[in-house]
Amino acid sequence: MNNKRKKSLLARAVATGLLAATAVPVAAAANMQQRVEMLERELATLKSELQKKEEVQQAKGVELKKGTRFQFGGYIKADVMWNDYSDGTRSAATVGDDFLVPSVIPTGDGRGSYDTVMDSHVKHSRMWFKTNTATSAGDVMSYVEVDFNSGGTDERLTNQAPSGLRHAFLKWSYAADASLLAGQTWSTFFNVGALPETVDFIGPTSGTLFIRQAQVRWTKGLGNGGSLMLAAENPSTSLYAGGGIVGMSNGQPIYATDNDYDDSAVPDLIARYDGKAGNLSYSVAGVMRELSYAEGSLEDDETGLALSVAGTYAFDNGDDLKFMLSHGNLGRYIALNAFRDGAITADGDIALGDVTGGFIAYRHHWNEKLRSTISYAASTADNPIAAGQGVNETVSNTNINLIYSPTKSLSFGAEYFVADRELESGVDGDLKRLQIMGKWAF
Repeated sequence: MNNKRKKSLLARAVATGLLAATAVPVAAAANMQQRVEMLERELATLKSELQKKEEVQQAKGVELKKGTRFQFGGYIKADVMWNDYSDGTRSAATVGDDFLVPSVIPTGDGRGSYDTVMDSHVKHSRMWFKTNTATSAGDVMSYVEVDFNSGGTDERLTNQAPSGLRHAFLKWSYAADASLLAGQTWSTFFNVGALPETVDFIGPTSGTLFIRQAQVRWTKGLGNGGSLMLAAENPSTSLYAGGGIVGMSNGQPIYATDNDYDDSAVPDLIARYDGKAGNLSYSVAGVMRELSYAEGSLEDDETGLALSVAGTYAFDNGDDLKFMLSHGNLGRYIALNAFRDGAITADGDIALGDVTGGFIAYRHHWNEKLRSTISYAASTADNPIAAGQGVNETVSNTNINLIYSPTKSLSFGAEYFVADRELESGVDGDLKRLQIMGKWAF
């Protein structure tokens, strides 16, 4: 073999050795990267499974005794708000200082307006307690919830706020698709799931149903996400005085007064259907009420009827649209009793009034932690002539907010709204409010 051929073979051998030496760490590095990525995926899966297990354990609660588990939760919410009323004279320390109550917005000719006023409180903070017990007859759940919104706060002294009962009920799931509830909770007529996310305590107050009361409710699952509810709930009648004369004193007539009456012998009867169609979840509900009163020598009763449709449409990008539309003899069920059920006429009869109200709200997610809701709500009443000119005819409010959650249970938000109240006489007034809140749910 000549020298040229020897050199060529030697060069090839050296090159092959160098390539092999280089390929080993390159292959090892690629293999190591694959292993790291695989371990990262496994770790993420493990963390997700552990989080799910933790959430399931939290949902199950702590076992107090054999077969009974206990849960505790709630939230702390601090609110600061700046209020600007356009008309009338503001009543000091009213419930309207804590959240929107359309019926207490001052009305007038504008000459009673005044500068912006600040209020702050933590009254909407709440706590709840829940138990679940497995029995031979089915699962039994109990639930109690309180907040601190039941009365006034003395801002001059200790600023104490008394607690108030929101919910207290039991629920017996006697079958996989059927249950019986007894106690105080949201009215069956009200689809609370349709309420939008707001900084104000309620949000679309002027157009939403909003009431809790004692009741007995039967629920039956119908498959495909649908369910039927039938309920008998606590009755109450609210009437304008009108011109009714309830008696005489020293030859002078005694007139009926605007009042709330508890003279009904029949509960409010409610039927509701919850359904789902694609991205739309909805409810259709109806209520039949006995509206009655007895005052002095006068008494009467009438039958009231009302319907409500509400729901949520969930968009594929995470946004949602919520809505509600209600009509009929709604009375205390809508707009926080801004309208009464009717009026007592001169001859003592009840003349019923109709109310039509609703809201629409759109929520947009700017990113995973930041979102906004814009909503409009309104109700208008067809009041009986006997009600007079000083009663509410229309209430409305428009809200827009921005809410930031650095983590799931911690939220900070700001909201601006304009609310309006107009009387039958045409006199009106509005409230402009900027509200800021901080909330931690536990």
